[in-house]
Amino acid sequence: MQLTSLSFLYLFLPASLAVYYLFPRRMRYGVLLGISFIFFLLADLPALLLLSCSVTADYGLGLLMERFEEKNHLRRAIMLLMVGKNLCLFLGVFCFCQLRGVSVPLGLSVCTLLGIGYGVDIYNGEALYEHNWAKFMLAHILFVKLPTGPLVRYRTIREQFAEKKADLAGMSEPICLFIQGAAKQILLGAPMQRMHQSLIGFSPAEHSVFSLWLMPLCAAMNLYFSLSGYCDMARGLGGMFGIDLPRNFYYPYQSRSVTDFVGRFNISVTTYLKTYIYHPLGEDSGGFVSTALNIGVVTLLWGLWFGLRINYLLWGAYFVLLILLERSVWGKILIKLPTFFSRIYTFSLVLFSFVIFNGRSLGESLFFLRGMLGLGGLEPASPSVLYLASQYAPYLVLAVLFSTSLPHSIKNTLKKKSQAAAAIAGALCYGILLALTTGFILHP
Repeated sequence: MQLTSLSFLYLFLPASLAVYYLFPRRMRYGVLLGISFIFFLLADLPALLLLSCSVTADYGLGLLMERFEEKNHLRRAIMLLMVGKNLCLFLGVFCFCQLRGVSVPLGLSVCTLLGIGYGVDIYNGEALYEHNWAKFMLAHILFVKLPTGPLVRYRTIREQFAEKKADLAGMSEPICLFIQGAAKQILLGAPMQRMHQSLIGFSPAEHSVFSLWLMPLCAAMNLYFSLSGYCDMARGLGGMFGIDLPRNFYYPYQSRSVTDFVGRFNISVTTYLKTYIYHPLGEDSGGFVSTALNIGVVTLLWGLWFGLRINYLLWGAYFVLLILLERSVWGKILIKLPTFFSRIYTFSLVLFSFVIFNGRSLGESLFFLRGMLGLGGLEPASPSVLYLASQYAPYLVLAVLFSTSLPHSIKNTLKKKSQAAAAIAGALCYGILLALTTGFILHP
């Protein structure tokens, strides 16, 4: 079962909310754990068994670390064991799935990285030892954030389990956020993926300069709307159950520099890497060489978050190079540029990065890059790409529009003029979005 399936939208979610709010406040975290277990059972039973054992092991290691509170060398050894165990589980299972050509277990990256963070935090005294197994398990397998996050620290999610008064009146905002996320994923992310797959399927003779520019644009829009859509759904679902999750994307394609883009794209992963890798390495306090190495390590891992492929590693390396150049060569000039030009500069470089990100091989990526620059002897546009572009033109235009803050600015302007009109227009728009999303799920 997926968050965008009709069975989840119209059966599982309403039933879960009804059960959750019928129980007394003191029992709700237990109810939510049960809901998460049921979701996991329906979505990926082997993953539930694997990750339950892993999370329980982390819980036990945490208690063992507390037992040796006065013996720091033993605490360090246990912390390293916890970190090593989660890293080996993540890398081992990921490599196994890639070799076998099967799907990665649901929630693998979220659960293992949360376990690593918990071990480091309790060792450093930045989080309390957890004595409640149910709450510890819930923090890891909370169903709303299993598909793609956001990735939050254990102590942040644990604080959300305090007894809260039911606030059914405040449901409208989380529901709208959930609908917005589903619409992003289904109405814009999925068509962009289909268009990109069609372009990838072109033979070299069918390609043109236009098709090679369309490919990274579609890939960029697909990745943004798929990931940000799922994260908006997670935030909306969290709000429905009284849990506040952080924003994970902040209009990254409006960034004014590549450094800014990395800070706006997949924010929770960037924050996690800064907290557990960049800060311990000394940040930028050790001179240019040390700073370059620290930025390089973090940004490479930021790229590898999407998978263990050479193209993802090169994608991260590409951003490492650009960030270092911005910091040491043209960063001061970039700050002085008008907003329009700095955004064009950033988006162009980001667009080139998706040629690397989505290439099936390094040679294919180089062929695409040469063709985009007019060095491959390709014609400007071919009949096949013009036909495909005409089919997907409305989706492409809407994707570019909704990847900016323009719709949000229009909404805020309407609110300032008339709160009542904004509320009516908002209810109408979200109702239409829900109907369209349902229709597209039924008939892709």
